[in-house]
Formats: sequence, structure tokens, C-alpha cells
Amino acid sequence: MYIKALHLKNYRNYSDYCVDLKEGLNLVIGENAIGKTNLLESIYFLENGRSHRTSNYQELIKWKDGFSTIKASIRRMERDLLVEAKILKAGGKQIMVNGVVQKNLRGKIRPVCTVIFTPDHLKIVKDVPECRRSYIDEILEKIKANYSYWRQQYVKILRQRNVLLKNVHIGRMKGDIIDYWDKQIIGVGARIIFARKSIIEKLEETAKEAYKKITDTDSTLLLRYENQLLLEGDSVESLERRYAKELEKKRGVEIERGQTVIGPHRDDLGLYVKGVDIRTFGSQGEQRSTALALKLAEFSAMTDSIKEQPILLLDDVMSELDETRRRALMSSINNGTQTIITSTNIEYFGESDVSMANIIRIGQ
Repeated sequence: MYIKALHLKNYRNYSDYCVDLKEGLNLVIGENAIGKTNLLESIYFLENGRSHRTSNYQELIKWKDGFSTIKASIRRMERDLLVEAKILKAGGKQIMVNGVVQKNLRGKIRPVCTVIFTPDHLKIVKDVPECRRSYIDEILEKIKANYSYWRQQYVKILRQRNVLLKNVHIGRMKGDIIDYWDKQIIGVGARIIFARKSIIEKLEETAKEAYKKITDTDSTLLLRYENQLLLEGDSVESLERRYAKELEKKRGVEIERGQTVIGPHRDDLGLYVKGVDIRTFGSQGEQRSTALALKLAEFSAMTDSIKEQPILLLDDVMSELDETRRRALMSSINNGTQTIITSTNIEYFGESDVSMANIIRIGQ
């Protein structure tokens, strides 16, 4: 899978911009605030129908213009695809593949698949548990058809259950009304738990070796699924039974607080090296290495799932890495992978990388 050409119109700072890309390594070089990140963001939008930088997609439209378009010529599975996105200032967005409108990308095979890594992805390691849950969920939404639906249902059920808990607490409703919602949240929550367990185990297989290579040490990165309910060897049935017992046990506490205190919305991803919790006690270098190892593991998991290599998007990560980690990253990239890397300095890359790369200079 690779993008042959990208055309942006009225997108962020681009009025009308076309760029040709090659199947292997592409280096986008330019000063800060010149629009390098916007190129990667536009590709991400074609895949997900949203930005990884803002929830307000109308911010993507160039100032004072009424619309923005992104067009990409893509080669995938020996087929040529034309993927187009249109964003309207008046409201609304649309993605088309070969002229056919895609009504919902979630739970479907996407016309383009990417793995993106930016300096902000350090939050996966060192920020709050919600960041790590969101990271795991985003991977699962790409590779597991029903996962997006399960996640949406869980959020709806959780919200409704919390409202009812508050009503019971103030005496507006009787406590037994919660029983029905317990069954609903258990059914969906158990599916989410098992899906997360599976993908975390898969990520760990690759992340271990990636971390060793990046740090040039024999240190092992361990990933642990931190969940309040799941035990080793659990089946869906045994998990659901324990889930029901725990909800019953916590009913009084939940009514008092007006919120659900157990379930996958409290999950976390544990990250450990030599018994040290990298999330809290890791050095900046260890945290960067861990984030990068996770992204390389994500790339491997995506490749296994879609049976081809996704496009690798690396936004200004070289400035965040020392020379050893830069070399390790570049050596980890498969020559057959379309990789688009933005940077302010071409000297971050070795001579062999530069000689084989498609160099795209922005603002020059």
C-alpha cells in the first residue's frame, strides 16, 4: 500500500498543493510552522475522517475559504484508488473512494491505513490512563470490525447507568432498576476486556524486541493489561459471573458516588522495564523509547491484520531522539514500507537514507 500523489486545496496553510510520493522513504524537510505536519494530518484524515490534532474538523479549512479538499492516488492490493475528502465551512464532511461516498469508516476496511507517530504520542506513556486506553481502542477499531460498535454501546450504557445511580441516591428511583443495566454493561464490557487483552498480548511480542533494538540494551519491555476483573485463564462466562458479583458488591458505593466504579473504563496499560514502572519512574529517554517501541509493535500488528504494510507517518520525531535511537528507528523501517518523515534537519538522517529517499522540501 502506498500513496502515489497527494493534492491539497484550501487545506490549513495550503491553497493548492500537489506532491508526488514514492513507495519507500519520503523525507519532508522544512522549517517549523511551514506546513509539514499538515501533510501527514491530511493523510490521517483520509483514513479516519478526523484529525489527530483537533476535534473541530472545520479548523482544517484555510482561513476565509468555504471548503477544503484532500485527494490521494493510492495503490493498494494491485488496485488503483482515488480517495477524496471534502470539508465544508458550512458544516459537513465527506469521503469518497473512486467516486463512491463512504458513509461510515468505522468497522469497515479503510481505503488507506496508517501508523502515525508524533512527539505528542509520548502522552501514551507518561500521561493519564485515558490516553493509553484511547491508544489501544484506536488500534482495535482499525483491526476488529465490531469493536467500534461495542465501545460506543459501552459509553452509552455507562452514561445511562450513572444517571440512574444518581437518581437512586437522591430517592427518585428504586435500586432494582440498576439490575437491567448491569446485564447490559456486563455483556458489552466483557467483549471490550477480552479484545484489549488480546491486542496487548500481541503488541508485547514485538514491543519487547523493538525496545531492545532502540535502546541497544538487553532490557525487556513488559506490557501488562491492568484490569480490575480479569484473571488468568478466564473464559467469557467466568468473567461475566465475576463482573456481576463485583457490581452487586459495589452497588452501595456506586449509589453513594453516583458513578460506576468498576469496568473497562477504569483500565490501564502497564509499561515496565526491569520492574520499574516506566509511566511514572522512567527517564525521558526510556519513555521515548517505550513510545517508539509501541508504535513499531502497532505497525506489526496492523500488518498482520490487513495483510499488507500500512503507511508509516513520523512527524518530527528525529529531533526528539538521540543519534543511537535515530539509527535504530531507521534500521527498523522495512524498505518496502512507504514511510513519510517530517524534519527540520536533513542531517538527522544517514547518507544511505538520504540517497535512497524522495526528498520533499517545503517552503523553499
